Amino acid sequence: MEKINELLVAAFTITISTIAWVIKKMWSRIDRLENNLSDVEKNLLTRDDIQQIKDTQTLILQHLLEHRKTESKAKPMPKYQTE
Repeated sequence: MEKINELLVAAFTITISTIAWVIKKMWSRIDRLENNLSDVEKNLLTRDDIQQIKDTQTLILQHLLEHRKTESKAKPMPKYQTE
């Protein structure tokens, strides 16, 4: 009877240890995934961010086009010599 008792205690201990190990692995994996998700969310652009970038790009393009028009009126474009 004592041998059976020892075997049951050993089996119970092994089972509980295995379950604890699996739970620990799952929680550490979840923690890593949460950290990765947080990193992605920090670098994620929203529609508002993209719209601001488009507005800035449009403003720069308009300025460059206006500058090009005034520059071409002021002096003719130089001709490049080809040999």
